Amino acid sequence: MKILAIALALTLVFAAVATAGSNPNVKAVVHVQSYSAKNNCGNLQTFTTCEDFVTTNGEAQLHALPIFFDATGITGVEYALTWPGGSSAGWTGCGDFAIGGIQWSGDSISQTWTLCQMGYAVVCGLAWIYPGAGFICMVPHGESGFIGVTDCDFQPDTPMCFFCAGVGGEIGDDPCEPTATEASTWGGIKSMFK
Repeated sequence: MKILAIALALTLVFAAVATAGSNPNVKAVVHVQSYSAKNNCGNLQTFTTCEDFVTTNGEAQLHALPIFFDATGITGVEYALTWPGGSSAGWTGCGDFAIGGIQWSGDSISQTWTLCQMGYAVVCGLAWIYPGAGFICMVPHGESGFIGVTDCDFQPDTPMCFFCAGVGGEIGDDPCEPTATEASTWGGIKSMFK
């Protein structure tokens, strides 16, 4: 029953058409780092500026971390994660509750925390993957079409910028530059893969 109540609450929160929340400058980035079996949600580095994010990695196996940053407070997130190649992912979520999960490129997830997550950056989880050459990106949720966060008052915000990670020889986006792909572009890009 508790899971059903959480699922209903998440559905209502993310499906609601409401005024913008208190995270108008929120952005989304995929940070990539070397794979280690010791990596988990409790021992990740602290991200305090855009310069802390690494968006280019040429290793054969790695951890991709979907992160929302430049926020005032986050209670929930919703997105999908895509990567090149046909490998599956080993997913470790960092939220308290989730609907969905990340196993294959394009999989969608909705996550929430029991306490509002304060601070510059909120790490959603770790995807252990063997990507091909290309880009690892956060894109809109496959069912709701939403990508974004809810603030401490459960009001939704859509990121103003999305920064993809480059892998296998590709150069990732610079999260300190305001020129990354806008949200409206992702629908067109995603439709090309369907």
